[in-house]
Amino acid sequence: MKFITVRDLATKNKETRKLISKEETVLTFNGKPIGFILPTNETDFEFMLKETSAVMARKAVASMQKTGAKGISHASIEKEIQETRKYRKK
Repeated sequence: MKFITVRDLATKNKETRKLISKEETVLTFNGKPIGFILPTNETDFEFMLKETSAVMARKAVASMQKTGAKGISHASIEKEIQETRKYRKK
């Protein structure tokens, strides 16, 4: 896994494009990670997008479980889950 700065991303276009098309890359600003770039292509794009969305959803759920979903009833959460699952099946 490589690291690249925001500045390098903006100024070293050709070099950066080659790097991020080959391997996972962490984008940094002031030495701190701010993003993660995954290589993809036209064939894999839809799959990568769905998988990335699933990971972000799991992260959100874990965060809610850790901090607690204050003010949201269990029934409301279940209803939201069911609505999301209906949407996914389409």
